[in-house]
Amino acid sequence: MALIAFWIPVIAPKGGKIHVRVGWGYAVCMSAVVLTAYAMSFLAFTHPVEIRHFDHPLTANEIEFVRIRSHQLAIFLTFLASVTLAAGVQGIGVLRTRKLANGPRNPLTLALNAFVVLAGITVLTIGVTNHSWTFKAMSLVGLVGVGNLSYLLYPPKEKMRWWYQHVSSMIATAIAGYTAFLVFGGARMMPKLARSEWYALVWIAPTILGGTAIVLTITYYKRKFHDGGRAKKVVTI
Repeated sequence: MALIAFWIPVIAPKGGKIHVRVGWGYAVCMSAVVLTAYAMSFLAFTHPVEIRHFDHPLTANEIEFVRIRSHQLAIFLTFLASVTLAAGVQGIGVLRTRKLANGPRNPLTLALNAFVVLAGITVLTIGVTNHSWTFKAMSLVGLVGVGNLSYLLYPPKEKMRWWYQHVSSMIATAIAGYTAFLVFGGARMMPKLARSEWYALVWIAPTILGGTAIVLTITYYKRKFHDGGRAKKVVTI
């Protein structure tokens, strides 16, 4: 439901009642998704074999394979959940702190985005170690944390930077949400595709499409706002 609700604020007039109300509904739904993802990650990491159903007794080698695979997927799901949380907190926070130079900067947002960056590096390491181009590519989603930290730590160079951050952050939540849905739900919905080499494209499709959407949308609004110069004086914190 959250992934469907995402499109209503996108289409609705910005700042209108529908945009605001449905936007908050989307935020609530995604919060529930993030909490569920953390819970699933915890179970996958602590009970990697017990949470799965097998039609035959597993050998010691099979158990070890399932354990390692479950741990990797748990790390990946934690990564996506953290990206969603960090992007959502940033996307909403900038609206409330638009007049402050560093926006919603506090120990929590700094730590959360630093964790996203470290999680992205961990996913990249798993990809390199296991020769997985999928994990390598998906680690780029961790750049959300880099962008957020840049916003929090450095003064704005554009008058409407808070708006660009809001737009890009909310799209980032959808990227992470759709990725998690396609990776973990797609395997059940499309079992034949999940067993093919083409399934890797399903993993990275939201990142490619969402990243392109961010670039095009920000470019559009910069032209609309004629925003190319330095920002006006803002309050520092």
